[in-house]
Amino acid sequence: MKVIILIVSFLLEGVISNFVTINGYLAPLFTLVALIMICPFFENSADYYKYAFFTGLAYDLIYTDTIIFHAIIFCFMAFIIIRLNLVLSDNFINALIILALSIVFYRVITYGLLVFINSIHFEIVALGYSILKSLILNLLYGMIMFVVIKKVPKRRRYFD
Repeated sequence: MKVIILIVSFLLEGVISNFVTINGYLAPLFTLVALIMICPFFENSADYYKYAFFTGLAYDLIYTDTIIFHAIIFCFMAFIIIRLNLVLSDNFINALIILALSIVFYRVITYGLLVFINSIHFEIVALGYSILKSLILNLLYGMIMFVVIKKVPKRRRYFD
């Protein structure tokens, strides 16, 4: 189930990116949303970090043409997601809170790294705008994914 959710979200992000303009009002981060939603399925955090690393590596190679950048960021996000899941229970509202906080952290981290390597210039308005664009579509996708995952019988959720 975990692998299926990651693959579907990964591919769906690529498909949606073809229909959404770069400067549009929606910015898909479905792969990150999938990592957030599958976190409760892992009993061992080392396995979750492996999933995050290899998903980030695939994201780098297919979508961004960088090596290791998103793999490291996804591992760091996995650390944050695990910590948030320890504090908050696994219900609809808390999943959306974890999702929103994770998207904000992800955008701040990636924006900060791009400013640090002098790839872009710092503008607080641009950072806020990218966070807002990310939150709209991804919270909607997270809501749908949470409902779908909860409809799957428990014995199927932990299958793989």
